[in-house]
Amino acid sequence: MYECFNCGSRKFKTLFLGKDRMFGFAGEFMVDRCENCGQISTHPELSDEEIEKFYPTEYLLFTKAIEDEKNWFKRFDRTHGVNLRCQAVISNSEVKQGRILDIGCATGIFLHGMQLRNWDCFGIEPSVHAASYARTRFDLQVNTGYLGNGQFPDNFFDIITLWDVFEHLPSPIETLNIMNQILKPGGLLMISTPNIESWTSQVFGKYWAGWETPRHYHVYSPQLLSSLLKKTGFNPSKLSSFTGNFGSSLLSFQFLLNEKIKNPHSRQRVIMLFGLVPSRLLTYPYFKLAQFFKKGSSMTVFAYKD
Repeated sequence: MYECFNCGSRKFKTLFLGKDRMFGFAGEFMVDRCENCGQISTHPELSDEEIEKFYPTEYLLFTKAIEDEKNWFKRFDRTHGVNLRCQAVISNSEVKQGRILDIGCATGIFLHGMQLRNWDCFGIEPSVHAASYARTRFDLQVNTGYLGNGQFPDNFFDIITLWDVFEHLPSPIETLNIMNQILKPGGLLMISTPNIESWTSQVFGKYWAGWETPRHYHVYSPQLLSSLLKKTGFNPSKLSSFTGNFGSSLLSFQFLLNEKIKNPHSRQRVIMLFGLVPSRLLTYPYFKLAQFFKKGSSMTVFAYKD
């Protein structure tokens, strides 16, 4: 019997049966809503060893250095994205230089951006491949594995970030408590995670990329995420929706087409058309509106240690 990590209830309603739409690994998973608090979780919850096969080296977050990107538009787009993230973090921090920890840092692209801004950068990454790349390519201080007690001194970091990582954590309250210990008083915690109340989730339903079963253990609403932060000693002060909106919609569209269009060549042509620059320009007003109303596929929460 499963138990809600948030409230302890064992009463769930299954919303739909999910599968690995990204790589097609075998398995069927229940996406359940707790009938007491509304938290949405994936069951069964896989162990660290079981989930490892669902993160192959070609996983979309394990990207190479921006400088090695051959396509000029992708290089420009990725540079713009990293700059946006670095500026957002620094502008919301009380200090403009210090120590930062990026949990689930993947290949270190964001941390490298902070490194170039003279921050003392630390990372944690479960993937041996990605962590090794971050260390060798950017000379970053990256631990392979998961955040645990005793890894860092108390009150050590000025900023802790989790970019598209919080939903991958099997025990979010435990992780939040550890982060509270190692973050300095008044330090910034920044979490970017899929928003179950986004317009994109409502448009695509079970094909929404934010589900990403079974890699996403839990998916949050702004209210539930804020509640978790408050109960673990953080003060959430700001919610934004400025990253990942087009990419999530493109991936969701691809998941939908994979089932609706059986001819792979026709399917690929439609996906390519949607991803072209003119399509991005046409959909730009929609994504700006979603950002304005904080209904983008991804939400970013800025919180401070009490």
